[in-house]
Amino acid sequence: MDISNHFVHTTEETETEIALRQSQQRLQKAQRIAHIGHWEIDATTLVTIWSEEVFRIFGLEPKTEAPPPQEYKQQIHPDDSLIWQEKLEQAIAQPTAFNLDLRIYRPDGSLRYLNAIAESQVDEFGKVIKLVGTVMDISERKQAEIALQQVLHQTEYQSCLLQAVLNSTTDWIFAKDTNFRYILASRSYATAIGKTVEEILGKDDLELGFSEELVFGNPAKGIRGFRTDDRTALSGKPVCNSFDPATIADGSLRIFDVRKNPLYDLDGKVFGVLGLSRDLTERYDAEEAMRRSEAQLKEKAEELTRTLQELQQTQMQMIHSEKMSSLGQLVAGVAHEINNPMNFIHGNLNHANHYAKEILELLVLYQKYYPIPPLEIQKQAEAIDLEFIQQDLLKLLSSMRVGTERIQTIVASLRTFSRMDESEMKEVDIHDGIDSTLMILQHRIKEKNSYCQIQVIKEYGNLPLVECFPGQLNQVFMNILSNAVDALEDAFKFSHMSILEDEKSKEDPTISIHTQAINNQAIIRVADNGTGMNENIRQRIFDPFFTTKPVGKGTGMGLSISYQIVAEKHGGSLYCLSQPNLGTEFIIQIPLKQN
Repeated sequence: MDISNHFVHTTEETETEIALRQSQQRLQKAQRIAHIGHWEIDATTLVTIWSEEVFRIFGLEPKTEAPPPQEYKQQIHPDDSLIWQEKLEQAIAQPTAFNLDLRIYRPDGSLRYLNAIAESQVDEFGKVIKLVGTVMDISERKQAEIALQQVLHQTEYQSCLLQAVLNSTTDWIFAKDTNFRYILASRSYATAIGKTVEEILGKDDLELGFSEELVFGNPAKGIRGFRTDDRTALSGKPVCNSFDPATIADGSLRIFDVRKNPLYDLDGKVFGVLGLSRDLTERYDAEEAMRRSEAQLKEKAEELTRTLQELQQTQMQMIHSEKMSSLGQLVAGVAHEINNPMNFIHGNLNHANHYAKEILELLVLYQKYYPIPPLEIQKQAEAIDLEFIQQDLLKLLSSMRVGTERIQTIVASLRTFSRMDESEMKEVDIHDGIDSTLMILQHRIKEKNSYCQIQVIKEYGNLPLVECFPGQLNQVFMNILSNAVDALEDAFKFSHMSILEDEKSKEDPTISIHTQAINNQAIIRVADNGTGMNENIRQRIFDPFFTTKPVGKGTGMGLSISYQIVAEKHGGSLYCLSQPNLGTEFIIQIPLKQN
């Protein structure tokens, strides 16, 4: 062989080997960087060849020979080992390819995720001679996928939780994006507008059937429009409308407290608007019902006051001595006119009291479940002193009920004053009536801290039985005797209550009762040694509603009724004699027999 030819041939082989080695080094480097190794399995001998990267992927030191199958199979996860073996056997038995993800355990115990790709190589007869494939470490990708699945699961859980909260509240909750399309809606809101949540999402207000006037507003009608509030919120400014009327799907008009706030992403950029509408209709209805009830009570009270004032004005224009008979008819008519509105008020006070209790209970529930009301409601509650109203309203109604009961007593007295006794006349012992009246007043006659016991002097004459209305005559005795006791209580105090003693303090309080029969007339005199009265008072003593007693102690009807009983029902007369500091005497004169 020519030496030069041999040298050239040798040089060519050396260059080829160098190029091959460099190519193998580049391949190994690329596999190491990409975490991809290649492998081969002889279909006949099952001899396995691994690239260095396959060793590194399995956590083994690179060697010239791959570990036997029974050794590296122990590193494959038990759940993946069987399918790996099946894929290998299928690919060796007949030409095929497979792509399989599996897990292995490295010698240090760490779990790795691999992707194995293989295909069969055949000879000219189509027989499989070997398998060639790659294995890639995809642990980072798998871990990212697992983390992503966890995030997706958590997101789905939070979404379900949020939807459950939205579906459980009666408040209207919704959210819109920057294009005013709904991205969130509570079931209560969907029901109110006659839609389902699915029908709402992705649509704007116009597509949901709201009118352009509601969406864009109408300043002439005072309608702001949804878009106006939405744009304000999207600009970063919260919107608050504590009184916002709206008609819902069933056609009813409701009152809402509407709040809209901007929604921010992680970068602080507004991406939507969150809306909350709370139905305050029941609260406003309760407050309105309370206001109406108060207005009605005030109106009826004013009506009653006007009626009483008219009665008093009429009564003051009458002259007792000349108009007593016509006065009885007038008072009867006035009593009837008073009785109608008074019965209406008295009958409705129980209902008003019941309604007020229910309204106050409803208000307490609102305060319990909505402890922090809108600012405007808080200001209004402070302005009207809502806490005081809650405490005082029932007391006010109770005092009004006491007042109406007192008016009923007055009306009953008026009727007694104006009508004939319906019971029969009877012959009775007048002394029995006087004694029974004194017995009833015994608790006021006996000694008290402020005055001595009242002395009662009875000078009863020889009276026959008197034909009369005993019950009514006893009422006369009660009125006159109780007035005498009142006068003595005012006149006689213990001397130590005053620095200066007067002559009155040296006397004992005394009531004298004298009876006699003269000319078929029964005469009853009742006198006291009280302070007496001046002539102006004496002339008015029998006038209806006239009283010298403090407010709440006397009605001014007792002596008026007594006069009517004696004069009209018994054909008798009733007189009053009195002078200042000389006491007072009442003289009753009635026939022994009635015609």
